[in-house]
Amino acid sequence: MSGPVRIVLRDENHLRAHLDDFRVPLERALEWTRARLEASPRRSGEEHFDFAAPEVVGVTGLKKIRPWTRGAFWAPRPGRTLPSHLWPGRKRPTRRLCVWGAWQEGGLFVLHTLYPGRAAPREIHDPDLSPADLPRALAFWSRHAIVVSPPRTEHGVR
Repeated sequence: MSGPVRIVLRDENHLRAHLDDFRVPLERALEWTRARLEASPRRSGEEHFDFAAPEVVGVTGLKKIRPWTRGAFWAPRPGRTLPSHLWPGRKRPTRRLCVWGAWQEGGLFVLHTLYPGRAAPREIHDPDLSPADLPRALAFWSRHAIVVSPPRTEHGVR
């Protein structure tokens, strides 16, 4: 253990894309994240991991896509302007919490994103995606789509 950790959000708008997936208050998820970071001896560089929280944190879903899979589409998610690979369906409850951020001096952790579910590579249009990570992102996102709830109308699901 290396002492207390202070977490700051890099971009609140980016985090908003995941808020509907949480079933616990964001403050509780941040407490579990802080405890996990404080238990780690690492205090430098970028972190990208997931861990099991003490209870269900929210819902998650990735659909494995094959070339003949019907229904997948590309569209922006809430709080985003660029499209993501999406699949209409039902998400499932999860205790997994994905953390992505970077250490700064003095025990400061700049949180890039936090969401219920397992860690996945950056999306292919992410401006922070490095050229070295592009092949892995292309391979993953060409075979996976983020599960989103179908739009609802006043008469049910559209």
